[in-house]
Amino acid sequence: MNSKKFGAVAAAILISGAALVTAAPANAAQVVATDQAGVVVAQDQTSMLQATPSAPRAVTVTTEPGTLVTINAKGAKRQSKVANKDGQATFTKLKAGKDYTVSADNEEATVRPVTKVGKASDLTVMTTDQVGTVDLTWNHKATKARGGDTIGYTITATPADGSEPITMEAATTQAELSGLDPAALYSFSVIPHNALGDGKPSVARMSRSLADITGITGPSQAPETPGTQAPAAQDTSADNNDANNTPAPQPAPAPAPAPNPGPAPKPQPHTKTIYVCPDGYDDLSGVCTQTKDYTFHTETQTKDYTYTQDRRLEPCTGGDCPGSEYKDFGTDWSGTTCPNGGTMHDGKCLGWTTGQKWVTHQVKDAPPMGWHDDGSQYAKDVEVKDATPSGWSDNGSQWIRTTAKVEKVVPA
Repeated sequence: MNSKKFGAVAAAILISGAALVTAAPANAAQVVATDQAGVVVAQDQTSMLQATPSAPRAVTVTTEPGTLVTINAKGAKRQSKVANKDGQATFTKLKAGKDYTVSADNEEATVRPVTKVGKASDLTVMTTDQVGTVDLTWNHKATKARGGDTIGYTITATPADGSEPITMEAATTQAELSGLDPAALYSFSVIPHNALGDGKPSVARMSRSLADITGITGPSQAPETPGTQAPAAQDTSADNNDANNTPAPQPAPAPAPAPNPGPAPKPQPHTKTIYVCPDGYDDLSGVCTQTKDYTFHTETQTKDYTYTQDRRLEPCTGGDCPGSEYKDFGTDWSGTTCPNGGTMHDGKCLGWTTGQKWVTHQVKDAPPMGWHDDGSQYAKDVEVKDATPSGWSDNGSQWIRTTAKVEKVVPA
């Protein structure tokens, strides 16, 4: 169909965010009105490689199961692991704050291991000239090892009466927080957070309300309108009256004073509820995951001795000794002693000569490499991985557990 002709038949006009669509031919594409612009309806899934800090000085890489994953950085030892059945490989004992290159299946990603974020200090909350608004400042050392410029801060003002707190996010160590009730007392907290989660909070509490300190309880009042001033003097002579004897003009009455405005309505913070992983858990591909390194204990292994046969040629005498003969060794001149050997029998010195025969001996072998001889067998001490803790599972490189996301109220 001609595009100009179709445009004349079906035209959409956007008025106040709603699309008005005229009737179109049955075989034409239908235009659907929506206010959900920017929603992802399809995405390239080719790239599977993700690398995320998952524990202090540790990184968990997610890719296809069974893929060889390599992590490397300048001046650091190159490491490689095979992704487990869940497609994960975790590398530990890395250098915090150092950029690592992760490679797997011809893909690359850059990740920076970090340590837990430290606590902020010197939190100070000051008044401003705006109703229900304060300035907050604090100190925090955002080192590269803790995350550097990726560190953020969650600021919360909690009313003493237990009503809904006001929360906002900041990227620097200064923030302006508005929407406070001037008559209320608040407890302010600042919590630093990095890729591993939240640090400890810094807290400052009010002892006097903003209205008590500043005297500002609502919007500034408009000044009252003054009445028209009377002239300084009035001429009453006849020459000054006109022919109609018109009386001199009188000053207009002053308008009634403006009513005193009541207290300003309490500003309502704009918030929304999101779902996030609890403290100590990392969001890995939409799953709240916590990992920890294996622990080990020492066990002693033993095994029986082994022997080697040692065959030696040794001297012997007797009928079973090769080369040994029974003979007369001869007596001395008196015929009563045997100076050359043998034993006197019936006036003769009889006995066996010395021969040789092969004798086999069992000789204990030396302990194998890494073993020692404890006196009864070979033994060695080995490190054995502890049993998986309750509630955890073993992914082949670390213990791991998952949990559901929780609600969190944040500024809209």
